[in-house]
Amino acid sequence: MSGEIRTPERSYQTSRRRSQKDIEAGLKPTINLKGYLVGNPITGEAIDLDSRVPYLHGVGVISDQLYETIMEHCHGERYDNPNPKNVICAQAMDRLKALLEEIYNSQILYKKCNYLSPTPNDKTTHGRILQQETGALKHPPPRPQVDCHGYITYLAYVWANNNITRENLGIKEGSMGEWVRCHEKDLPFTHDIESSIKYHRNITSKGYRALVYSGDHDAVVPFLGTQSWVRSLNFSIIDEWRAWHLDGQSAGFTIAYTNNMTFATVKGGGHTAPSYQPERCLAMLRRWISNEPL
Repeated sequence: MSGEIRTPERSYQTSRRRSQKDIEAGLKPTINLKGYLVGNPITGEAIDLDSRVPYLHGVGVISDQLYETIMEHCHGERYDNPNPKNVICAQAMDRLKALLEEIYNSQILYKKCNYLSPTPNDKTTHGRILQQETGALKHPPPRPQVDCHGYITYLAYVWANNNITRENLGIKEGSMGEWVRCHEKDLPFTHDIESSIKYHRNITSKGYRALVYSGDHDAVVPFLGTQSWVRSLNFSIIDEWRAWHLDGQSAGFTIAYTNNMTFATVKGGGHTAPSYQPERCLAMLRRWISNEPL
Protein backbone atom coordinates (compact mmCIF):
# COMPACT_ATOMS: atom_id res chain seq x y z
CA MET A 1 0.00 0.00 0.00
CA SER A 2 1.33 3.43 -0.87
CA GLY A 3 1.95 6.16 1.63
CA GLU A 4 -0.96 8.23 0.33
CA ILE A 5 -3.37 9.34 3.03
CA ARG A 6 -7.02 9.45 2.06
CA THR A 7 -10.02 11.07 3.61
CA PRO A 8 -12.96 8.76 4.49
CA GLU A 9 -14.89 9.94 1.41
CA ARG A 10 -11.90 9.36 -0.87
CA SER A 11 -11.14 6.00 0.76
CA TYR A 12 -14.77 5.00 0.28
CA GLN A 13 -14.74 5.95 -3.40
CA THR A 14 -11.50 4.09 -4.01
CA SER A 15 -12.68 0.98 -2.12
CA ARG A 16 -15.94 0.94 -4.06
CA ARG A 17 -14.11 1.27 -7.38
CA ARG A 18 -11.59 -1.46 -6.55
CA SER A 19 -14.29 -3.80 -5.20
CA GLN A 20 -16.17 -3.64 -8.47
CA LYS A 21 -13.02 -4.20 -10.55
CA ASP A 22 -12.01 -7.16 -8.38
CA ILE A 23 -15.45 -8.72 -8.78
CA GLU A 24 -15.38 -8.27 -12.55
CA ALA A 25 -11.87 -9.76 -12.70
CA GLY A 26 -13.06 -12.81 -10.76
CA LEU A 27 -10.48 -12.38 -8.02
CA LYS A 28 -10.76 -14.65 -4.99
CA PRO A 29 -12.07 -14.46 -2.37
CA THR A 30 -15.09 -12.94 -4.07
CA ILE A 31 -16.42 -9.79 -2.48
CA ASN A 32 -20.14 -10.20 -1.83
CA LEU A 33 -20.98 -6.62 -2.75
CA LYS A 34 -24.72 -5.90 -2.75
CA GLY A 35 -24.85 -2.12 -2.80
CA TYR A 36 -23.77 1.06 -1.07
CA LEU A 37 -25.10 4.22 0.53
CA VAL A 38 -23.69 7.74 0.70
CA GLY A 39 -24.84 10.76 2.68
CA ASN A 40 -24.51 14.40 1.55
CA PRO A 41 -21.75 13.15 -0.77
CA ILE A 42 -19.18 15.30 -2.50
CA THR A 43 -18.82 14.34 -6.16
CA GLY A 44 -16.01 16.69 -7.17
CA GLU A 45 -18.32 18.38 -9.68
CA ALA A 46 -19.08 22.11 -9.64
CA ILE A 47 -22.69 21.35 -8.68
CA ASP A 48 -21.58 20.48 -5.13
CA LEU A 49 -20.79 24.12 -4.37
CA ASP A 50 -22.84 25.89 -7.02
CA SER A 51 -26.04 24.54 -5.48
CA ARG A 52 -25.33 26.56 -2.34
CA VAL A 53 -26.56 29.78 -3.93
CA PRO A 54 -30.08 28.60 -4.89
CA TYR A 55 -30.29 26.70 -1.61
CA LEU A 56 -29.32 29.70 0.53
CA HIS A 57 -31.73 31.85 -1.45
CA GLY A 58 -34.52 29.35 -0.91
CA VAL A 59 -34.04 29.25 2.87
CA GLY A 60 -33.80 33.01 3.21
CA VAL A 61 -30.08 33.47 3.89
CA ILE A 62 -29.48 35.60 0.80
CA SER A 63 -31.81 38.16 -0.75
CA ASP A 64 -33.53 38.14 -4.13
CA GLN A 65 -31.22 40.93 -5.26
CA LEU A 66 -28.01 39.12 -4.30
CA TYR A 67 -29.24 35.87 -5.81
CA GLU A 68 -30.11 37.61 -9.09
CA THR A 69 -26.74 39.40 -9.16
CA ILE A 70 -24.82 36.16 -8.70
CA MET A 71 -26.91 34.37 -11.32
CA GLU A 72 -26.34 37.17 -13.84
CA HIS A 73 -22.72 38.09 -13.27
CA CYS A 74 -21.08 34.89 -11.96
CA HIS A 75 -22.08 32.66 -14.83
CA GLY A 76 -19.23 30.27 -15.56
CA GLU A 77 -17.39 31.08 -12.34
CA ARG A 78 -16.76 28.43 -9.71
CA TYR A 79 -18.26 29.73 -6.48
CA ASP A 80 -15.21 28.57 -4.55
CA ASN A 81 -12.98 30.73 -6.76
CA PRO A 82 -11.38 33.31 -4.40
CA ASN A 83 -10.74 35.78 -7.24
CA PRO A 84 -13.61 35.98 -9.73
CA LYS A 85 -12.70 37.83 -12.91
CA ASN A 86 -15.94 39.77 -12.97
CA VAL A 87 -15.81 42.72 -10.53
CA ILE A 88 -19.54 42.69 -9.84
CA CYS A 89 -19.37 38.94 -9.23
CA ALA A 90 -16.44 39.40 -6.85
CA GLN A 91 -18.39 41.97 -4.83
CA ALA A 92 -21.46 39.73 -4.74
CA MET A 93 -19.41 36.74 -3.58
CA ASP A 94 -17.90 38.85 -0.80
CA ARG A 95 -21.42 39.64 0.41
CA LEU A 96 -22.33 35.96 0.16
CA LYS A 97 -19.31 34.96 2.26
CA ALA A 98 -20.21 37.54 4.91
CA LEU A 99 -23.75 36.15 5.15
CA LEU A 100 -22.42 32.60 5.39
CA GLU A 101 -20.42 33.66 8.43
CA GLU A 102 -23.72 34.28 10.22
CA ILE A 103 -24.85 30.65 10.10
CA TYR A 104 -23.61 27.20 11.02
CA ASN A 105 -23.14 25.75 7.54
CA SER A 106 -23.38 22.11 8.55
CA GLN A 107 -26.89 22.62 9.95
CA ILE A 108 -28.32 26.06 9.26
CA LEU A 109 -30.79 25.99 12.18
CA TYR A 110 -28.17 25.17 14.80
CA LYS A 111 -26.32 27.59 16.99
CA LYS A 112 -23.13 28.98 15.47
CA CYS A 113 -20.50 28.44 18.14
CA ASN A 114 -17.05 29.76 18.80
CA TYR A 115 -14.83 26.92 19.86
CA LEU A 116 -13.46 28.53 22.97
CA SER A 117 -12.48 26.88 26.21
CA PRO A 118 -14.56 27.81 29.26
CA THR A 119 -13.18 30.20 31.83
CA PRO A 120 -11.18 28.87 34.78
CA ASN A 121 -14.19 29.72 36.94
CA ASP A 122 -16.24 26.89 35.44
CA LYS A 123 -17.29 25.14 38.67
CA THR A 124 -20.13 23.06 37.27
CA THR A 125 -20.10 19.30 37.72
CA HIS A 126 -19.38 18.62 34.06
CA GLY A 127 -16.64 21.25 34.15
CA ARG A 128 -14.87 19.61 37.10
CA ILE A 129 -15.11 16.14 35.56
CA LEU A 130 -13.76 17.22 32.18
CA GLN A 131 -10.94 19.20 33.78
CA GLN A 132 -9.88 16.07 35.65
CA GLU A 133 -10.15 13.92 32.53
CA THR A 134 -8.21 16.23 30.22
CA GLY A 135 -5.75 17.70 32.66
CA ALA A 136 -2.93 15.33 31.73
CA LEU A 137 -3.62 15.21 28.00
CA LYS A 138 -1.29 16.96 25.59
CA HIS A 139 -3.65 18.05 22.80
CA PRO A 140 -7.11 18.68 24.24
CA PRO A 141 -9.31 20.41 21.65
CA PRO A 142 -10.97 23.72 22.50
CA ARG A 143 -14.07 23.10 24.54
CA PRO A 144 -17.26 24.54 23.01
CA GLN A 145 -20.33 25.38 25.03
CA VAL A 146 -22.42 22.41 26.12
CA ASP A 147 -25.33 23.38 23.87
CA CYS A 148 -23.14 23.42 20.74
CA HIS A 149 -23.24 20.51 18.34
CA GLY A 150 -19.45 20.36 18.39
CA TYR A 151 -19.53 19.43 22.07
CA ILE A 152 -20.01 15.78 21.12
CA THR A 153 -16.65 15.89 19.32
CA TYR A 154 -15.04 17.17 22.47
CA LEU A 155 -16.67 14.40 24.51
CA ALA A 156 -15.41 11.83 21.98
CA TYR A 157 -11.87 13.04 22.63
CA VAL A 158 -12.36 12.69 26.38
CA TRP A 159 -13.94 9.24 26.04
CA ALA A 160 -11.32 7.88 23.63
CA ASN A 161 -8.46 8.92 25.94
CA ASN A 162 -10.07 7.65 29.12
CA ASN A 163 -7.96 4.91 30.73
CA ILE A 164 -11.01 2.68 31.27
CA THR A 165 -11.99 3.02 27.60
CA ARG A 166 -8.48 2.20 26.41
CA GLU A 167 -8.30 -0.80 28.72
CA ASN A 168 -11.62 -2.16 27.46
CA LEU A 169 -10.45 -1.68 23.88
CA GLY A 170 -7.39 -3.80 24.66
CA ILE A 171 -4.88 -0.98 24.24
CA LYS A 172 -1.82 -1.85 26.29
CA GLU A 173 -0.51 0.96 28.44
CA GLY A 174 2.28 2.83 26.69
CA SER A 175 1.70 1.10 23.34
CA MET A 176 -0.33 3.90 21.79
CA GLY A 177 -0.15 7.63 22.14
CA GLU A 178 -2.96 10.05 22.73
CA TRP A 179 -5.98 9.73 20.42
CA VAL A 180 -6.56 12.89 18.39
CA ARG A 181 -9.45 13.37 15.99
CA CYS A 182 -7.97 14.21 12.60
CA HIS A 183 -9.25 16.87 10.27
CA GLU A 184 -9.18 16.75 6.49
CA LYS A 185 -7.35 20.07 6.25
CA ASP A 186 -4.50 18.65 8.35
CA LEU A 187 -3.95 15.61 6.13
CA PRO A 188 -1.54 15.56 3.18
CA PHE A 189 -3.50 14.00 0.33
CA THR A 190 -4.22 14.45 -3.34
CA HIS A 191 -7.53 14.20 -5.21
CA ASP A 192 -7.16 11.31 -7.63
CA ILE A 193 -10.84 11.27 -8.61
CA GLU A 194 -12.07 14.43 -10.32
CA SER A 195 -15.68 13.28 -10.35
CA SER A 196 -17.37 10.27 -8.77
CA ILE A 197 -20.56 10.53 -10.82
CA LYS A 198 -19.34 8.16 -13.53
CA TYR A 199 -18.66 5.54 -10.85
CA HIS A 200 -22.19 5.93 -9.49
CA ARG A 201 -23.57 5.47 -13.00
CA ASN A 202 -21.34 2.47 -13.71
CA ILE A 203 -22.07 0.60 -10.49
CA THR A 204 -25.80 1.23 -10.37
CA SER A 205 -26.11 0.27 -14.03
CA LYS A 206 -24.72 -3.12 -13.08
CA GLY A 207 -27.55 -3.74 -10.62
CA TYR A 208 -25.98 -2.82 -7.29
CA ARG A 209 -28.40 -1.10 -4.95
CA ALA A 210 -27.68 2.50 -4.02
CA LEU A 211 -29.12 4.88 -1.43
CA VAL A 212 -28.09 8.52 -1.73
CA TYR A 213 -29.41 10.64 1.12
CA SER A 214 -29.09 14.28 2.18
CA GLY A 215 -29.80 16.16 5.36
CA ASP A 216 -32.10 18.92 4.18
CA HIS A 217 -30.50 21.63 6.37
CA ASP A 218 -26.96 21.18 5.07
CA ALA A 219 -25.42 24.24 3.41
CA VAL A 220 -22.05 22.53 2.86
CA VAL A 221 -23.29 20.11 0.18
CA PRO A 222 -26.97 21.07 -0.26
CA PHE A 223 -29.50 18.46 -1.27
CA LEU A 224 -30.31 20.48 -4.40
CA GLY A 225 -26.91 19.66 -5.88
CA THR A 226 -27.08 16.00 -4.90
CA GLN A 227 -30.59 15.69 -6.29
CA SER A 228 -29.38 17.28 -9.53
CA TRP A 229 -26.54 14.84 -10.19
CA VAL A 230 -28.74 11.87 -9.28
CA ARG A 231 -31.21 13.07 -11.92
CA SER A 232 -28.32 13.43 -14.40
CA LEU A 233 -27.92 9.65 -14.37
CA ASN A 234 -31.13 9.63 -16.46
CA PHE A 235 -32.67 6.60 -14.79
CA SER A 236 -36.43 6.22 -15.12
CA ILE A 237 -38.57 7.01 -12.09
CA ILE A 238 -40.39 4.02 -10.59
CA ASP A 239 -41.67 5.66 -7.39
CA GLU A 240 -42.56 9.34 -7.61
CA TRP A 241 -41.40 11.95 -5.10
CA ARG A 242 -43.22 11.37 -1.82
CA ALA A 243 -42.79 11.66 1.93
CA TRP A 244 -41.36 8.81 3.95
CA HIS A 245 -42.56 8.47 7.52
CA LEU A 246 -41.53 7.63 11.05
CA ASP A 247 -44.07 7.41 13.87
CA GLY A 248 -46.79 8.79 11.63
CA GLN A 249 -44.85 11.93 10.71
CA SER A 250 -42.84 12.77 7.59
CA ALA A 251 -39.16 12.10 8.21
CA GLY A 252 -38.06 13.37 4.82
CA PHE A 253 -38.85 12.86 1.16
CA THR A 254 -37.74 10.23 -1.32
CA ILE A 255 -37.80 9.17 -4.95
CA ALA A 256 -36.84 5.81 -6.46
CA TYR A 257 -35.35 5.12 -9.88
CA THR A 258 -34.61 2.09 -11.99
CA ASN A 259 -31.30 0.32 -11.37
CA ASN A 260 -32.11 0.24 -7.64
CA MET A 261 -31.19 3.90 -7.14
CA THR A 262 -32.96 5.71 -4.29
CA PHE A 263 -32.58 9.34 -3.27
CA ALA A 264 -33.90 10.56 0.07
CA THR A 265 -33.81 13.65 2.23
CA VAL A 266 -33.68 13.52 6.01
CA LYS A 267 -35.79 16.21 7.65
CA GLY A 268 -33.73 18.28 10.06
CA GLY A 269 -30.51 16.56 9.04
CA GLY A 270 -27.25 18.42 8.56
CA HIS A 271 -24.06 17.64 6.67
CA THR A 272 -23.62 14.39 8.58
CA ALA A 273 -27.30 13.58 8.84
CA PRO A 274 -27.06 10.72 11.40
CA SER A 275 -25.36 12.96 13.96
CA TYR A 276 -28.33 15.35 13.83
CA GLN A 277 -31.18 12.91 13.21
CA PRO A 278 -30.03 9.48 14.42
CA GLU A 279 -33.51 8.00 14.85
CA ARG A 280 -34.67 8.96 11.38
CA CYS A 281 -31.43 7.83 9.77
CA LEU A 282 -31.53 4.49 11.57
CA ALA A 283 -35.09 3.90 10.37
CA MET A 284 -34.03 4.81 6.83
CA LEU A 285 -31.04 2.44 6.96
CA ARG A 286 -33.05 -0.46 8.40
CA ARG A 287 -35.67 -0.24 5.67
CA TRP A 288 -33.15 0.12 2.88
CA ILE A 289 -30.84 -2.67 4.04
CA SER A 290 -33.90 -4.93 4.43
CA ASN A 291 -34.87 -4.11 0.82
CA GLU A 292 -38.05 -2.41 1.97
CA PRO A 293 -39.39 0.86 0.55
CA LEU A 294 -38.74 3.92 2.70
